[in-house]
Amino acid sequence: MAKRKFQLSFTPDLVNEPITYRMVKDYDLQINILRAEVNDVGGKMLIEMQGKADMIKKSVEYLKESKVEVRELKAYVKKDEDRCTHCGACISICPVEAMCMDQETKMVHYLPEKCIACGTCIDACPPAAIAFKI
Repeated sequence: MAKRKFQLSFTPDLVNEPITYRMVKDYDLQINILRAEVNDVGGKMLIEMQGKADMIKKSVEYLKESKVEVRELKAYVKKDEDRCTHCGACISICPVEAMCMDQETKMVHYLPEKCIACGTCIDACPPAAIAFKI
């Protein structure tokens, strides 16, 4: 079974379409919605797809044909060391401890191998030093 993460962007006319339902039903995928936002300009979802690699590929083709912008997340987030104040706000909010503080140096470190790309650290970061890396 393959597992891949994607950021999906929708226009307002697609927000009410059963797109994730189609991926589950037609492509036999397990879809984990990690983050979702809907507003007056459309919507964004961060999802993890799990299933057969060829079915993931076909579902991505389906999404693109449906006019959904699809970006695969490979490195998930990036931390701008120049902007980071090492305040630790991202540490307390991270559900998988992908952000941690070195107790000797008091520097915040990002551990990409633990990251699930949920985006909570992005919302919590006062100086906006963390962003999705696409």
